[in-house]
Amino acid sequence: MIIVSVNRSNGMLKGYSVKGHAGYKPPGEDIVCAAVSVLAQTALLGLGNYVKKGLDYQIDDSGVLRCSLPDKLAETESIQAEAILETMVIGLKNLQKNYSKYIRVFRRRWTSC
Repeated sequence: MIIVSVNRSNGMLKGYSVKGHAGYKPPGEDIVCAAVSVLAQTALLGLGNYVKKGLDYQIDDSGVLRCSLPDKLAETESIQAEAILETMVIGLKNLQKNYSKYIRVFRRRWTSC
């Protein structure tokens, strides 16, 4: 199963993590895994275009993608990042609705260290 954690602070999206494998079909044929990957990686690409400094992310071969926004963003960056992340969440929640045995989306309260 794919587990997505969406992190919020004061109502604003601050980051997300995606881990696991759907197991819907064998590797190379798994449309759920492919859809989640496209949504999560496209969001990361979009954030990379609009967040100029401090975007923290990690992608590894085990199926983990993590992304965190910096604590302070310019107003324009914040609006753009929120739109990108909310769009990703809409897509992921729609996948969860249709493939609930293979993906779970959780909202988490985020606190900085």
